[in-house]
Amino acid sequence: MLTKISTLINKYCVLRIIVVVVFVWFSWPAVLHHPLLAANSPIAKLQYTPESLITDLNIRLLYLQNSTRNVSFYIHTIKLRENLWKLAARKHFTVHTLIGCNPQLKTYEVDYKQRIIAPSKAGTLHIVQRGETWQKIAERYKTTVEALLKYNKNDHAPGYGDMVFVPSRPPDIELMNDKMREKYELRALFVSPLGGRLTSMFGMRRHPVTGSRKMHEGLDIAVPSGTRVGAAADGIVTLTGHDVGHYGTAVFIDHQNGYITHYGHLSKICVRTGQRVKAYQMIARSGSTGRSTGPHLHFTIKKRGVSKDPLKFIW
Repeated sequence: MLTKISTLINKYCVLRIIVVVVFVWFSWPAVLHHPLLAANSPIAKLQYTPESLITDLNIRLLYLQNSTRNVSFYIHTIKLRENLWKLAARKHFTVHTLIGCNPQLKTYEVDYKQRIIAPSKAGTLHIVQRGETWQKIAERYKTTVEALLKYNKNDHAPGYGDMVFVPSRPPDIELMNDKMREKYELRALFVSPLGGRLTSMFGMRRHPVTGSRKMHEGLDIAVPSGTRVGAAADGIVTLTGHDVGHYGTAVFIDHQNGYITHYGHLSKICVRTGQRVKAYQMIARSGSTGRSTGPHLHFTIKKRGVSKDPLKFIW
């Protein structure tokens, strides 16, 4: 009797073992693809498509956690009165890094509670093109393969649609979406002549001296008198003078591509008419000459005689 009972128990145990083995065999793929394990599973990378890496921040974050090293990424939610410039300044890198790590963006303007990807160091995400190797990517960004491999796991050659972190480089304009490329190309033309507080924007306003409402065709940047003023781009100085209408002491530069920039209310001119200058080169010092209520720089950008909003061109 005891022998029969023992035999039945053994058969029951064997049957249970078989059931467990069958269950594990068929459920194992689902376990591997579980979201909680995806971040540490090499197979997870195969689930990502080039399109989802651009449009889905959660997928991009998991992907970057798997494929990069020595740099971390997180999803940042835009706070009230926050913008890309303020966020970049707090992180001690330029706005180029935030734009480069967010290929989904189609404008520089971000909304309250909008989510973006932010990295722990300066750089950009490169979307690998067909036929690209580590060497070709390095050449595109004027860096080295060693620099790339320091921040990217190199267990395989980069594949089409993959994302690679390129340290200390701005995004490639050619790889941006059409809307962002159009805006970025304008920003690539000029640099800001100086840093300061923006006190009057481009557009209609009530003039602070005359009180009349009229078009303000430039940008006013408040800075202490004597602040260094740099050229916004390469060009030729076409005018320097100390009595240039409401500008007072001013410098005009022709950039030989249809654009001319004006720098007004200066205290000192450091270039001469006809001189060739480079972007960032010091051309003057700020002041409060002409029709002015205090020390600042009046900066104008004109294309073929038509004034343009400088904030569409400078960071």
